[in-house]
Amino acid sequence: QLATLLLAFAFIGSALAFASEAPQRNKIALVSGANKGVGKEIARRLGSDPDITCLIACRNVELGEKAAADLRSDVTKDGVKCDVIALPIPFDLTDDESIEACAKYVEDEYSVLDILINNAAICFNDPTLYGVLKEPVGFRDQADITIKTNYFGTLATTQSFLPLLKKSTSPRIINIASAAGRLTILQSQELVDKFTSETLTIPELSELMEQFVADVQDGTHSEKGWPNTCYGVSKLGIIALTKILARQHPDILCNSVDPGYCKTDQNNNQGVTDPSRGAYTPYLLSVMESESDEEGEEVSGLHFFEEGEIPWSYQ
Repeated sequence: QLATLLLAFAFIGSALAFASEAPQRNKIALVSGANKGVGKEIARRLGSDPDITCLIACRNVELGEKAAADLRSDVTKDGVKCDVIALPIPFDLTDDESIEACAKYVEDEYSVLDILINNAAICFNDPTLYGVLKEPVGFRDQADITIKTNYFGTLATTQSFLPLLKKSTSPRIINIASAAGRLTILQSQELVDKFTSETLTIPELSELMEQFVADVQDGTHSEKGWPNTCYGVSKLGIIALTKILARQHPDILCNSVDPGYCKTDQNNNQGVTDPSRGAYTPYLLSVMESESDEEGEEVSGLHFFEEGEIPWSYQ
């Protein structure tokens, strides 16, 4: 596929450019929820790039600092040390003030953000989450928590960092999604049409996400075509959001990535893919040179899996 070839060739071109021309400053990347799992491996790849300083934003500052220290102990075969710095303040997807404080910190310290990777999310399959919550949460309550965290938290993060991304000469937004958010989870063609509309706006998408929560809470979600997966709907929203952002901000390369079923805490380490493998495509999208397709449009607003564009339907 064209997007697959562009990703491969753009990465090669980017690497050659880096080798032949020293940048004036390191690019600044930020990965949310990067103290473990796929997020940590994305930070490892970015921080090991000699032209990137990678910031990690975590809810637990202590765990973030521990992860950053671990990553900084990495040295590539070329002698490059992993340049990763943990933000010294908490980043919480459910707390708009913490998100805004993190954006203000990055603005004060670095003035610009080149790469935003929205990785942080919750899933009620995660046994560590149950450890925090003490006991399992019913499906009706899961809906509100999951959508508020994964969708609205990611939206708030993106909006808070947009002014800093606009200062970059080559800004990127990479949203970590999942096969759980594939279009085929929807059992209503009306819902499919709404989510895939080329004129869908962020307020309209947010209304759809709120409608899912309301329908779950009143017990009518199944008959209205919604699936029995809060996590899936949250990731469906993330993929739709990615496409809207790409349309609204043509100066930013904005794509979503399915990292695969990675072995992480989120699935009690039952995944079949190593997190470092899942981190590879987000890294490539972060460093690829800006490329256009045959019609002259930037490769943006696409969904990727294992270095290639994949249909949202997964069919």
